[in-house]
Amino acid sequence: MDKILPAYYDPLFSIFIIVVMILLVAIVSNVMGNFKEGKQRKSLKSFLGKLSSDECSLNINKIPFEPALINPLSLLANTLTLQGEYQKSINIYLYLIENISSFQDKEHLLEGLGKTYLKAGFLKRSESVFLEILHKHARNKEVLFYLEVVYELLHDYDKATQTLKPLQMMGMKSEKLEAHLQLVSLLKNEALSKEKKVETLENYLHNESYSYRRIMQELFRLDIEVAWHSIDEKKILTILDILWFLPTSNLNFDIIASSKMLSSIYFAKGVLPQNKHVSKSGIFTVDTIVAARNGHSLEVDLSFSYGCSRCKQQFPITFIRCPNCYAIDSIQIKESIAKKQSQTGYSLL
Repeated sequence: MDKILPAYYDPLFSIFIIVVMILLVAIVSNVMGNFKEGKQRKSLKSFLGKLSSDECSLNINKIPFEPALINPLSLLANTLTLQGEYQKSINIYLYLIENISSFQDKEHLLEGLGKTYLKAGFLKRSESVFLEILHKHARNKEVLFYLEVVYELLHDYDKATQTLKPLQMMGMKSEKLEAHLQLVSLLKNEALSKEKKVETLENYLHNESYSYRRIMQELFRLDIEVAWHSIDEKKILTILDILWFLPTSNLNFDIIASSKMLSSIYFAKGVLPQNKHVSKSGIFTVDTIVAARNGHSLEVDLSFSYGCSRCKQQFPITFIRCPNCYAIDSIQIKESIAKKQSQTGYSLL
């Protein structure tokens, strides 16, 4: 005997109930998904805000990766490097590199990572990153340049010189960079006597590829007499700070007396006795101090700052390579008048 169904049973009603339940589940799932996504985005926004704080504990791996994050996080990593927050920058670069599959897309991130390792002092890691880039893209001029810097800092001058060959093949003028490496290698060579180094430096003075300022700085350190006899008055402005900070015991008064420009500089410094007939040096700040001293104003002095002609950054101390962009022979010296302070010696040697 067939089972008798309840009078109120309707198959269409059951289907309707099932459809409604499915829709409810879909709606709830969508709402929960949006809530979770919104929470993640809010967490990301909070994370980015915390990066400006010194108390930030950066855990980049908690962020869900999205391709839209590549550009803003790349800019953030670069900014952190400029601010000296190297570990935070490294974490971001590694996170992005791990989540990107295409090497072409990774290359500029690897460059940023290599430069950050370089600035942080992780030279071997920097070398590994740059070599990885060159393994896939051997004609990357910028990476070759920074790899040369790494080898120079590692005192591996042979490898540093080898990086110049592909740069030369790509049309880059490397005479000054090659001369710089020869000069650094000479000065670091402990097997050479002081006399041999001085002789070689004197020979370098006749080659425009070598930095006159750098050579004079080393000559004043190695042999004061040779340095004084090597002064070129046409280039005095490039070593004005070196001359200004020399201790009185290292001055050659015979050479100073024979030069109107040197006499003016050392009268302005207060080393020479007052003389209203001192000739002008042609250096505005020096001549201003000379006029002030002739007017019995003795509390004036020169102060110096240093800029890079390539990246335009300013620094309070002298440099050989720009601390920011690592350019050589890019130093620009700016002198200004300041209140006289006691000096304890020559701080540039």
